[in-house]
Amino acid sequence: MARALVVLAPGAEEIETVTVADVLVRAGVQVVIASTTGTTLVTGSRGIPLGAHALLDGCIDQSWELVYLPGGMGSAATCRDDQRIQALAERQLHRGSLLGVICASPIALVPKKLCAGRRLTSFPGVRAQVEPHALAWLDQPVVVDGTLVTSQGPGTALAFAMRLAALLASSDIASQVARDMLWTVPA
Repeated sequence: MARALVVLAPGAEEIETVTVADVLVRAGVQVVIASTTGTTLVTGSRGIPLGAHALLDGCIDQSWELVYLPGGMGSAATCRDDQRIQALAERQLHRGSLLGVICASPIALVPKKLCAGRRLTSFPGVRAQVEPHALAWLDQPVVVDGTLVTSQGPGTALAFAMRLAALLASSDIASQVARDMLWTVPA
């Protein structure tokens, strides 16, 4: 069974955090949500409390098929500035494992040059911060470049989650999850 780590920081976009975790669980992925703080309860970007399974420090040295960095400006800033998360993201890509990043969190790819030579997308409001450091910024809901998977924001979270499910489980399983949820790919 594939394992995914969701990095939960204060100010995380609630839709992006929960949607991806939910879809991956439905696809049979073992999901661990890990708080970057000293507590398992974190306040999201809209003031909604979000719960974690564990603290990040207890998950850092484990192996994950996917490490996921939800957006929201608070989360994005933490992912950019926290050396634990920077090392985790860098290790993930160097191992050839999936790194999922959405909304404002692609700014976390800049310090260690993790988007150099790669195509990506992000929330348009942070485009100017990431585009100069990437091969190309694309105005698309989801962009896959090798093991880096990026998406634009809350409205693209379900499409992003389905793409991650297909990559971690299979296209057939992701399609079944979509059917079970009564979701169809937008035209």
